Amino acid sequence: MPERDGGGRERTEALGRDAVRRAEQAVGDAWIGQLLLAEAECEATVGACSRVRDRVAERVRAAQRSGDLPALVRSQADLEHADRAWTRALDVYDSARDRLAHELALWTDATARRARQAWVDRPAAGRR
Repeated sequence: MPERDGGGRERTEALGRDAVRRAEQAVGDAWIGQLLLAEAECEATVGACSRVRDRVAERVRAAQRSGDLPALVRSQADLEHADRAWTRALDVYDSARDRLAHELALWTDATARRARQAWVDRPAAGRR
């Protein structure tokens, strides 16, 4: 007569799936955390570039008011450089935001899938 394991194998498998789900969630959470940090750093860089650009623009205006042609030429060149840096920073920030939005959608779907599977596995894992 075959022995019955009393659901032990099913319970072990359910607990194994639970461990995998928890690990997947931890990795996903860490990934989202890193993307949030990167997006915040990009935003801070845009802000810094914007402040630099504003200060240089003020130097251009001051040189225009004073009629100092050499200072005006230098400050306009600096403003062009600051504008390029700000544009690059904004492009990187936009890319980081887009990546974060995409990854958040994937993370949300994966989290929901894991939650549904955990609910299905509850009886087999001996949980209520």
